[in-house]
Amino acid sequence: MRRFLASLALAFLASVFLVSGVSAQSGSGISSGSAIPGGDYPLRTTEDQSATLNGLIGQNGLVVVFWSNVCPWTERYTDRIVDLARDYQPAGIAFVAVNSNDSTRFPDEDFASMRRTSASAGFPFPYLMDDSGAVSIAFGARNTPQVYFFSNAGALLYEGAIDDSPADPDRVETPYLQAGMDQHLAGQAIGVQLTNALGCTIKLPR
Repeated sequence: MRRFLASLALAFLASVFLVSGVSAQSGSGISSGSAIPGGDYPLRTTEDQSATLNGLIGQNGLVVVFWSNVCPWTERYTDRIVDLARDYQPAGIAFVAVNSNDSTRFPDEDFASMRRTSASAGFPFPYLMDDSGAVSIAFGARNTPQVYFFSNAGALLYEGAIDDSPADPDRVETPYLQAGMDQHLAGQAIGVQLTNALGCTIKLPR
Protein backbone atom coordinates (compact mmCIF):
# COMPACT_ATOMS: atom_id res chain seq x y z
CA MET A 1 0.00 0.00 0.00
CA ARG A 2 2.84 2.38 0.89
CA ARG A 3 4.54 1.69 -2.42
CA PHE A 4 1.30 2.37 -4.27
CA LEU A 5 0.79 5.69 -2.47
CA ALA A 6 4.41 6.65 -3.08
CA SER A 7 3.98 5.92 -6.79
CA LEU A 8 0.87 8.08 -6.91
CA ALA A 9 2.72 10.90 -5.17
CA LEU A 10 5.64 10.69 -7.59
CA ALA A 11 3.31 10.66 -10.57
CA PHE A 12 1.49 13.72 -9.24
CA LEU A 13 4.75 15.58 -8.61
CA ALA A 14 5.98 14.70 -12.08
CA SER A 15 2.87 16.12 -13.71
CA VAL A 16 3.03 19.32 -11.65
CA PHE A 17 6.74 19.91 -12.16
CA LEU A 18 6.70 19.19 -15.86
CA VAL A 19 3.86 21.61 -16.43
CA SER A 20 4.97 24.40 -14.11
CA GLY A 21 8.72 24.01 -14.23
CA VAL A 22 8.92 24.20 -10.43
CA SER A 23 12.05 22.42 -9.20
CA ALA A 24 12.81 21.49 -12.76
CA GLN A 25 15.75 22.41 -14.95
CA SER A 26 14.76 24.97 -17.57
CA GLY A 27 18.06 25.53 -19.32
CA SER A 28 21.57 25.55 -17.93
CA GLY A 29 22.82 28.44 -19.98
CA ILE A 30 24.77 26.29 -22.43
CA SER A 31 23.68 27.46 -25.83
CA SER A 32 22.91 25.11 -28.70
CA GLY A 33 26.12 24.26 -30.52
CA SER A 34 28.32 24.96 -27.49
CA ALA A 35 31.38 22.78 -26.86
CA ILE A 36 31.38 20.29 -23.98
CA PRO A 37 31.98 22.30 -20.78
CA GLY A 38 34.88 20.92 -18.76
CA GLY A 39 35.48 18.43 -21.56
CA ASP A 40 39.15 17.99 -20.69
CA TYR A 41 38.69 17.86 -16.93
CA PRO A 42 39.98 14.51 -15.56
CA LEU A 43 37.32 12.38 -13.86
CA ARG A 44 37.59 9.04 -12.06
CA THR A 45 35.81 6.01 -13.47
CA THR A 46 34.41 3.20 -11.34
CA GLU A 47 37.27 1.10 -12.77
CA ASP A 48 39.60 3.58 -11.00
CA GLN A 49 40.87 5.02 -14.27
CA SER A 50 41.09 8.65 -15.39
CA ALA A 51 38.85 9.80 -18.23
CA THR A 52 37.63 13.01 -19.84
CA LEU A 53 34.34 13.70 -21.56
CA ASN A 54 36.14 14.78 -24.72
CA GLY A 55 38.00 11.51 -24.74
CA LEU A 56 34.78 9.51 -24.55
CA ILE A 57 32.95 11.05 -27.53
CA GLY A 58 31.69 8.42 -29.94
CA GLN A 59 31.78 8.46 -33.72
CA ASN A 60 28.28 9.97 -33.78
CA GLY A 61 28.15 11.83 -30.50
CA LEU A 62 28.04 11.63 -26.71
CA VAL A 63 25.22 11.53 -24.16
CA VAL A 64 26.16 12.86 -20.72
CA VAL A 65 23.69 12.13 -17.93
CA PHE A 66 24.12 13.53 -14.44
CA TRP A 67 23.36 10.78 -11.97
CA SER A 68 22.90 9.86 -8.32
CA ASN A 69 23.18 6.56 -6.46
CA VAL A 70 20.14 7.24 -4.28
CA CYS A 71 17.80 9.66 -6.07
CA PRO A 72 14.40 8.00 -6.65
CA TRP A 73 14.17 9.65 -10.06
CA THR A 74 17.46 8.16 -11.28
CA GLU A 75 16.28 4.82 -9.92
CA ARG A 76 13.17 5.06 -12.09
CA TYR A 77 15.27 5.91 -15.13
CA THR A 78 17.97 3.27 -14.66
CA ASP A 79 16.52 0.64 -17.00
CA ARG A 80 15.60 3.27 -19.58
CA ILE A 81 19.07 4.82 -19.81
CA VAL A 82 20.71 1.38 -19.88
CA ASP A 83 18.42 0.28 -22.71
CA LEU A 84 19.10 3.47 -24.67
CA ALA A 85 22.85 3.02 -24.29
CA ARG A 86 22.70 -0.59 -25.44
CA ASP A 87 20.60 0.41 -28.46
CA TYR A 88 22.56 3.48 -29.55
CA GLN A 89 26.17 2.82 -28.62
CA PRO A 90 26.48 0.37 -31.54
CA ALA A 91 25.39 3.29 -33.76
CA GLY A 92 28.33 5.35 -32.53
CA ILE A 93 26.67 7.42 -29.80
CA ALA A 94 28.63 6.99 -26.58
CA PHE A 95 27.06 7.33 -23.13
CA VAL A 96 28.52 8.40 -19.79
CA ALA A 97 27.04 9.06 -16.35
CA VAL A 98 28.49 11.68 -14.02
CA ASN A 99 28.04 11.90 -10.24
CA SER A 100 28.73 15.41 -8.90
CA ASN A 101 27.13 14.97 -5.48
CA ASP A 102 29.08 15.68 -2.30
CA SER A 103 30.00 12.31 -0.82
CA THR A 104 31.28 13.93 2.39
CA ARG A 105 27.82 15.13 3.37
CA PHE A 106 26.03 12.31 1.56
CA PRO A 107 28.03 9.08 2.06
CA ASP A 108 25.78 7.06 -0.27
CA GLU A 109 27.20 9.10 -3.14
CA ASP A 110 30.78 7.97 -2.48
CA PHE A 111 33.03 6.06 -4.86
CA ALA A 112 32.31 2.64 -3.36
CA SER A 113 28.57 3.24 -3.70
CA MET A 114 29.07 4.36 -7.30
CA ARG A 115 30.81 1.07 -8.07
CA ARG A 116 27.94 -0.88 -6.54
CA THR A 117 25.39 1.20 -8.46
CA SER A 118 27.19 0.66 -11.76
CA ALA A 119 27.47 -3.08 -11.17
CA SER A 120 23.89 -3.62 -9.99
CA ALA A 121 22.44 -1.51 -12.80
CA GLY A 122 24.64 -3.14 -15.41
CA PHE A 123 25.82 0.18 -16.79
CA PRO A 124 27.24 -0.47 -20.29
CA PHE A 125 29.03 2.89 -20.10
CA PRO A 126 31.49 4.69 -17.78
CA TYR A 127 30.24 6.11 -14.50
CA LEU A 128 32.43 9.07 -13.56
CA MET A 129 33.03 10.74 -10.21
CA ASP A 130 33.08 14.54 -10.33
CA ASP A 131 34.19 14.88 -6.72
CA SER A 132 34.89 18.62 -6.91
CA GLY A 133 31.64 19.38 -8.71
CA ALA A 134 33.62 21.25 -11.38
CA VAL A 135 31.98 19.54 -14.34
CA SER A 136 28.46 20.00 -12.98
CA ILE A 137 29.19 23.68 -12.38
CA ALA A 138 30.64 24.07 -15.88
CA PHE A 139 27.51 22.50 -17.37
CA GLY A 140 25.15 24.40 -15.11
CA ALA A 141 23.50 21.06 -14.34
CA ARG A 142 21.13 21.12 -11.39
CA ASN A 143 19.26 17.83 -11.29
CA THR A 144 19.65 14.09 -11.56
CA PRO A 145 18.89 12.70 -14.04
CA GLN A 146 19.60 15.47 -16.53
CA VAL A 147 20.93 14.67 -20.00
CA TYR A 148 23.04 16.49 -22.56
CA PHE A 149 23.51 15.16 -26.09
CA PHE A 150 26.53 16.37 -28.06
CA SER A 151 27.63 15.77 -31.65
CA ASN A 152 30.92 14.05 -32.41
CA ALA A 153 32.41 17.54 -32.71
CA GLY A 154 31.32 18.25 -29.15
CA ALA A 155 28.49 20.64 -30.08
CA LEU A 156 25.40 20.62 -27.86
CA LEU A 157 22.36 19.20 -29.65
CA TYR A 158 19.86 18.51 -26.85
CA GLU A 159 19.53 19.22 -23.13
CA GLY A 160 16.93 18.21 -20.59
CA ALA A 161 14.75 15.23 -19.74
CA ILE A 162 15.18 11.71 -21.06
CA ASP A 163 11.46 11.55 -21.83
CA ASP A 164 8.14 13.04 -20.72
CA SER A 165 7.16 10.45 -18.08
CA PRO A 166 9.66 10.33 -15.19
CA ALA A 167 7.28 8.47 -12.90
CA ASP A 168 6.12 5.73 -15.26
CA PRO A 169 8.01 4.33 -18.28
CA ASP A 170 4.80 2.80 -19.61
CA ARG A 171 3.29 6.26 -20.06
CA VAL A 172 6.03 7.82 -22.15
CA GLU A 173 4.54 9.74 -25.06
CA THR A 174 7.58 11.73 -26.19
CA PRO A 175 11.02 10.10 -25.82
CA TYR A 176 12.98 13.33 -26.18
CA LEU A 177 16.49 11.90 -26.08
CA GLN A 178 15.70 8.94 -28.31
CA ALA A 179 13.96 11.15 -30.85
CA GLY A 180 16.90 13.54 -30.88
CA MET A 181 19.39 10.73 -31.43
CA ASP A 182 17.27 9.26 -34.24
CA GLN A 183 17.04 12.63 -35.95
CA HIS A 184 20.77 13.24 -35.59
CA LEU A 185 21.66 9.82 -36.99
CA ALA A 186 19.33 10.48 -39.92
CA GLY A 187 21.12 13.74 -40.65
CA GLN A 188 18.13 15.84 -39.60
CA ALA A 189 17.92 18.84 -37.31
CA ILE A 190 16.74 17.99 -33.81
CA GLY A 191 13.18 19.21 -33.37
CA VAL A 192 13.17 19.62 -29.58
CA GLN A 193 16.48 20.93 -28.26
CA LEU A 194 15.55 21.87 -24.68
CA THR A 195 13.15 20.46 -22.10
CA ASN A 196 12.70 20.61 -18.33
CA ALA A 197 14.46 17.84 -16.41
CA LEU A 198 12.67 16.80 -13.24
CA GLY A 199 14.91 15.26 -10.62
CA CYS A 200 16.80 15.50 -7.36
CA THR A 201 18.93 18.58 -6.83
CA ILE A 202 22.66 17.97 -7.27
CA LYS A 203 24.32 18.44 -3.87
CA LEU A 204 27.57 20.15 -4.81
CA PRO A 205 30.59 20.03 -2.48
CA ARG A 206 30.82 23.06 -0.25
